[in-house]
Amino acid sequence: MPRLWPQSLSGRIAIILVVGMIVSQLITGTVWYDARYGSLADVPVRSGAAHVADVVHLLDAMPVDSRATWAAQLIEGGVEVHPITAPGEAMARKHPHPADGLLADMLRSQLGHRALVVRPVDLRGDDDHPLGPVSVFFARMPVARLDVDAQLRDGSWVNIRLSAGQEGRDVRSGLAAADYFLRIYLLRLLAVVLLSFLAVRLAVRPLEILSAAAERLGRNLNAAPLEPKGPREVRQAAQVFNLMQQRLLDGIRERARFLAAVSHDLRSPITRLRLRAERIEPVELREKFRHELAEMEAMIAATLDVVSGANVEEDRRQVDVDTLVHAVAEDAIEAGGVVEIHGTTTAEIWGYPRSLRRCLQNLIENAMRYAGGACTVSVGQEERHGLQGIAIIVADHGPGIPEASLPMVFEPFYRVESSRNRETGGTGLGLAIARTIAQAHQGELDLRNRETGGLEALLWLPLSAMNDVSLP
Repeated sequence: MPRLWPQSLSGRIAIILVVGMIVSQLITGTVWYDARYGSLADVPVRSGAAHVADVVHLLDAMPVDSRATWAAQLIEGGVEVHPITAPGEAMARKHPHPADGLLADMLRSQLGHRALVVRPVDLRGDDDHPLGPVSVFFARMPVARLDVDAQLRDGSWVNIRLSAGQEGRDVRSGLAAADYFLRIYLLRLLAVVLLSFLAVRLAVRPLEILSAAAERLGRNLNAAPLEPKGPREVRQAAQVFNLMQQRLLDGIRERARFLAAVSHDLRSPITRLRLRAERIEPVELREKFRHELAEMEAMIAATLDVVSGANVEEDRRQVDVDTLVHAVAEDAIEAGGVVEIHGTTTAEIWGYPRSLRRCLQNLIENAMRYAGGACTVSVGQEERHGLQGIAIIVADHGPGIPEASLPMVFEPFYRVESSRNRETGGTGLGLAIARTIAQAHQGELDLRNRETGGLEALLWLPLSAMNDVSLP
């Protein structure tokens, strides 16, 4: 059963609506069944009641000794007459049908107020089986069986049983069946399915947009806010979502301001320490102090970069990917590195130029640091999540990263190299900054070890902006 139950909300709502409509149609079908049953029983009941009344009148006018002989003759005509000592039970239906009432009314109108026991009308189909919910619409020559106990004028009782047909009437079984199944089930069910689909789409669409907006917000806090329109509940949800986004942005900006203030306060004593370090003797000790102070300043700058990466302040514009890759590679080559570029793309992306440059610089510098100053950059296009994007792969021939450490290398200040030596392990912020910038562009940054040795950093950036989100 869990496998049959849809996982999506739209599927569940659609099934509930369709099943509810089918149940409603079945209930409506019982009304049509009663109407069709009554229509088929009308002529046989009326003619059968008249026939029963004629038999009773003839028996009343006939001598008692002649009744048995005459009753035997009636059997040949399909009428059974049996003398009884007392009336039998009425055997009423669990659910009385109007045809039974019609038979009783017709007999009373023709026989007066004499004692009668009228049993339910037994309407039979072409195969002599009782008509059911389906066969009642296909029967061509239905026949009604009547069973009546009547008291004669002399006080004796007789049981009369006979069958009455449609008296030549066309019951239009084919048209009735087509009308029933076409109008009651097919057309209505089709209309309900279509309306259910539209209703489900209208009901679920805002949830899908909210879900997409939440995912985009996770990638880019500067995404355009939702437009509050639609039903009241949807507008309220959009307003709350926008308020949440604004609070997140305010929190990040406040954190950036706090760290900037701390950085400013730290730089002053660092500057004083640097001035005092110039008077330290011997020279070897002085150089160690200079080195440590430079590390402190680099750590402060890198920390601010992590924070600012999540809250990009520059304007977005079209960025030529080929030009950007070659520019960053040339900078690395001028610094003494070896960078090979493979592939090209004429596509441009809508992004933050300075941030993208910093992201690519971090990836290339990280690759060169662990691979003897050499790396390879491959550029191409790749589809992800149904979107076309630019894929930039920075590969090296270094030692790679243990598989267990791959999920953690994007954490700020995490370094695979355990010595905490900045010359060999860096600050532990380069990859964190790069991924933050990638996510600000609604992109992705992944690392994987190469089968031939070394590490690959795959930067994927979507070609479409994906920022304009609104509710219907």
